[in-house]
Amino acid sequence: MRKVLIVGSALLFCACGGNTYEPLPQRDTRAEGYVYVAENSFMVDDSVWFPLMINYGAEVASEADSMWLKPMKHYGAGTVEEHLATVADWGFNAVRLCADHLDYDEVGTQFGLAVRRTAQVADSLGLKIMLLLKTPWTDEQMARTAEVLDALADCSAVWAYDFVNEPLYFDPEPQRSKRSVATLANKWRHLVEQHAPHQLFTIGLAEPIEVFEWDPALLPVDFINIHTYHPLRVGSEMWWYAHYPRRPWMVGEVGLPADGDSVPYAWQSTFMVETYRRALALGAMGYGWWEFQDFPNGVNFEAQYTGLRRSDGTPKPAASVVRTLRSLDPDSVAEPPVNYYNILGYSHVAIRGRVVDPHGEPIEGAVVRGWNDDWSIGMNTFTDENGAFALVCNDLCVHFEVSAAGYSRAKFDAHPTFTRPYTDLNTTLTRLIEYQSIDYRWFLTSDSSMLTFNELKFNTADFDASLPDIKLKRLAKL
Repeated sequence: MRKVLIVGSALLFCACGGNTYEPLPQRDTRAEGYVYVAENSFMVDDSVWFPLMINYGAEVASEADSMWLKPMKHYGAGTVEEHLATVADWGFNAVRLCADHLDYDEVGTQFGLAVRRTAQVADSLGLKIMLLLKTPWTDEQMARTAEVLDALADCSAVWAYDFVNEPLYFDPEPQRSKRSVATLANKWRHLVEQHAPHQLFTIGLAEPIEVFEWDPALLPVDFINIHTYHPLRVGSEMWWYAHYPRRPWMVGEVGLPADGDSVPYAWQSTFMVETYRRALALGAMGYGWWEFQDFPNGVNFEAQYTGLRRSDGTPKPAASVVRTLRSLDPDSVAEPPVNYYNILGYSHVAIRGRVVDPHGEPIEGAVVRGWNDDWSIGMNTFTDENGAFALVCNDLCVHFEVSAAGYSRAKFDAHPTFTRPYTDLNTTLTRLIEYQSIDYRWFLTSDSSMLTFNELKFNTADFDASLPDIKLKRLAKL
């Protein structure tokens, strides 16, 4: 049995063998009217509170010594208060207020008071606020963040602070060690304990490969909120987060782009229903949709059309689905999705191997990532209960990275050994199939489900290859 102790701001791990480990101890933040975590549920006083959340971006406006929040420019006409009334009418009870793009380095207190006024309006509408902060990477930024927390500490309508949005993509320091991540996250935890003792602390994680650096099993947060999008990925990523980090978790962002043309609006509604039911079945403590309104100038189709309002301000059909979600039963999920071990349906080479501890014991749930020779395409898989994996790739992988929740990381180059003579097939048409460009509709069994796939389209490979056993050590001290 592995025991975990918190001593000041340091995390100490006692490695005593085996693959199981105790989750980090839960902070006791309970106070009248505030949200706290107990037995893998959010609670307010003695009642379970399930956040049904919308992501909403805000800007700041100021005049003289006053500052207030205003909508993102692409939201068009209306005020933040009017938009909050809209999302409350749709059926949401929480808002993730995205303010990580704002520069409040010199006006932390004023910004906190601006959020406070917005939170008071939200509270009157039955909404609670998760505040996505500008990440305080430096001590100076932490001082400004402390001012924001001080201004909001007695505002129970602010239920949580999200300190980083998807560090996988937005951490300014590449290749951060798990040790340095734990040290930084403990500073933030201590900041919240000192300045906002009754509010919760979270980090938004993009996908399971965050485990290589921002290991969710080692983050001293009150809960994690995960972000998952593509229909082929959602079920598998939820499954992994539900089973291996062993942390309280919720869906912080999920969405399907729909423009009413190439993707029908009905599919967005179906996707919302199915991902909500799947999240419930896997033990998520909350569910959040990205985002409030379409962004026509987004970097890709996904960024442009995931909103519940069109760019002209009219609601899409999925907006009317929100209020029906709470009446739905959880999905029936007893096994991983059919594409769990080959998420994107590759079919050229299956690179097989095992991930084990120093004693040769298998590590289940390890994340294995491979890249082709020029690093242009990456793909992932997971180990099973025997520590075995089959990384299926269309363009042969030669660069690898492997880790597991609570374990060390291995990064190496290797040329897999083939079981029969390897012929480099023409992969021109398939090598560029990656996350944003893959057409998930080819895998669907019908248009009536966005998460039901044809199993036969995930289980074939032209060639088999193998790697030697990959050994990871349980992290003894961070």
